[in-house]
Amino acid sequence: PRCPCPQDALEVTGTFKQCKSNLVKEGFDPSVVRDRLFFRDEARKSYVPLSADTFAAIRDTKISV
Repeated sequence: PRCPCPQDALEVTGTFKQCKSNLVKEGFDPSVVRDRLFFRDEARKSYVPLSADTFAAIRDTKISV
């Protein structure tokens, strides 16, 4: 994945299905998501923390995902 979001626990329904609607609403905007976000930096060949500047560059298509 390009932007993994590790979590301590998953939000689940009463039938133990993963609640994805909140994840979809939040997207990967670091100003919205409370959990740590990472971005796959192809130059470094590793995952790096997703900063507000990196998010803005992705949003403005200066960085391709």
